[in-house]
Amino acid sequence: MKVNTTRRNVFAGLALAALIGTTGCSAVNPQATTFEYAPSDGTQTTVMADENGDANSDAVDFLNIGVIAESADGVGALMGTIHNKSDSNQNVELQINDESLSFSLEANEILKLEDEEVTIEGVGTEPGNLADGVASAFGQDEEFNVSILPPTFEEYRELYPGDLNEDEHVEHLYDFQGQYHRDE
Repeated sequence: MKVNTTRRNVFAGLALAALIGTTGCSAVNPQATTFEYAPSDGTQTTVMADENGDANSDAVDFLNIGVIAESADGVGALMGTIHNKSDSNQNVELQINDESLSFSLEANEILKLEDEEVTIEGVGTEPGNLADGVASAFGQDEEFNVSILPPTFEEYRELYPGDLNEDEHVEHLYDFQGQYHRDE
């Protein structure tokens, strides 16, 4: 019985191409799941006790940091979490534009800023933009950007310290939407 080697080679080539096509991407592209990122609207940074910052070094994480404000001149609410990952108490500072805030955290403490109801008078940056931020701990500073978020986002309305006229902010969203307009 004669074996058709051409046909066998074609099928082997197709099988190899399918195998490389479905698994080869991870060989040449970094996996997105290995990157640390801020999964919400706020931003994050880490201040390491050792400026070389190895994995075993003490650290303070500033996570999901943002300010909910209606304007650059108005009052804003600070949101986010500060996690002292060290074995000792830490005094940390968070500077957003010209406003400096200080917090004392015990060893391994997680501080939710929303629970503290911290407000900032005149954050100096319009909502939708990024403010200049500096996180400080262990005598080290880390510069990062801080999200300035409008209180029109439903998930942030309850955190906003001022009065919000929702209709004033969302009415334009319903113009020219035909049958999908909001009924008054």
